[in-house]
Amino acid sequence: MKVGATRPLTQVGIFLLFFIVPLLDLFRMDLNQLQFYVFRKSFSFNEAYILLLSVLLLVFFFVGISKWFGRQFCGWMCPHNTFSVYIAKITGTDKLKSSPTLRQFLNIFLSVLFAPIIAFSMVAYFFNPITLFQEIISLQWNSWAFGAYALLVLFFFVMIFKLRSNFCRNACPYGMFQMILSDKDSRPGGFKNMFRGAGLVLLIIVVSLMGLLGFSIYSSSGFSVSIDKKIQGIPTEEYLTYTYGLSIHNNYNRKVTYAIDYQGIPADWDVKVPKQISVSSSVTHSETMMFRVDKHSLNQNYSILVTIRSDDGHLIEKQLNIYPVAPK
Repeated sequence: MKVGATRPLTQVGIFLLFFIVPLLDLFRMDLNQLQFYVFRKSFSFNEAYILLLSVLLLVFFFVGISKWFGRQFCGWMCPHNTFSVYIAKITGTDKLKSSPTLRQFLNIFLSVLFAPIIAFSMVAYFFNPITLFQEIISLQWNSWAFGAYALLVLFFFVMIFKLRSNFCRNACPYGMFQMILSDKDSRPGGFKNMFRGAGLVLLIIVVSLMGLLGFSIYSSSGFSVSIDKKIQGIPTEEYLTYTYGLSIHNNYNRKVTYAIDYQGIPADWDVKVPKQISVSSSVTHSETMMFRVDKHSLNQNYSILVTIRSDDGHLIEKQLNIYPVAPK
């Protein structure tokens, strides 16, 4: 394919990808639910190392582009630059140049049309797109997502109507960063730069991060577990009662059943603990664990191993320590 055709196809493809990525959960965060998505698989922030690997991969990839190909990102991949170029082509025709009023009207119309769409996509990287859409159409002013959306609409209106390519030349952080990293050999070297000097180091880092990220996603348990204290050492009859809240968050897009096993519970304790929990997709389910400790077990530390195993074989172990003391 000729370069003349490749460039606009690449520009339009990446521009559309900017909008598609959060809608398809290819990569986004949900700050309300405290989880994030990578390649349509959800994770809780307890597995934030996967998010860190994703961000590092993006950072080193964009650093690599500058080192390998010079200042090509702006012309080939930057969504803002692509949008600005095509808007300039639409509003820069000879007919519109001869009619300043019509040209100004079209500029305002395009700004009003596209600013809400671009702002929506930006917020959707940090908030559930469906919930965000519902909050926008119902005008939920008290939502932080709606507030962020309103501010971004104003920002992008100014960007589209007034700044456009001026932002790229004078304020874009990545554009300035490219100037530092690229050198006289970057652009003519092209793919060869990926296999020599600093370019090779960056390639090794990017490939290594891709491998680590892929392995981390594949080996992820798909759920997270937390155990919280509730009642501690309340005397009831011949026992001291301890209760804990066991919470399981299912990151899968399907219902999952978890088997729960306990090791280290003395035989003479009276316990009521869940042995199996079914959790619907992408929700958190909580159950209470109750341990009634007999008074012969006072002043001794008991370490209880709680093992939670999903129906696909992944497991998480939690250590629970109970040190019963006689009430004063």
